[in-house]
Amino acid sequence: MNQKAKEKVMNLLENYQRNQEQIALLHYELKHPAELSLEEEIDVMNFGRGDGIGHSEGHISNKTMYIALNFREKVAKENTDIITEISKKLVELEQERDRLHYYVSLLDKRQADVIRLFYFKGHSWDEISHELGVALRTAHKIKTQAIERLVEMYSFMGALR
Repeated sequence: MNQKAKEKVMNLLENYQRNQEQIALLHYELKHPAELSLEEEIDVMNFGRGDGIGHSEGHISNKTMYIALNFREKVAKENTDIITEISKKLVELEQERDRLHYYVSLLDKRQADVIRLFYFKGHSWDEISHELGVALRTAHKIKTQAIERLVEMYSFMGALR
């Protein structure tokens, strides 16, 4: 058995719930990107005023406009960079999740059920053995066989790359 492929499969299965949570968080961040607020822009302009020496009260120097424009450009670039980074990570996580789902769908029905119930849905072994109508030991054996099959699939695909 390919140890590297086994580690990959176990990592994917054991971190499935965490990865699902990360996918949900990334989707949220893409839908609600950070934007420059008017208050932030005003704060930046206030910093650009200096201490007011040599200017009358309420005077805004010519530099203030450049500070605000530079700040706005910088925030827009950072927002674009963040969205690009979020999108890249989201695609990576979703592709890996979808590959795992597809490989699990290729397993024997009982093997696929055990993987889905235990790793994807978080059911207990008692619940799984009851739902499948098998002994607890048999449910564990089915899981072991399913993981071996998944390792074979990942090993095969890893050898092609």
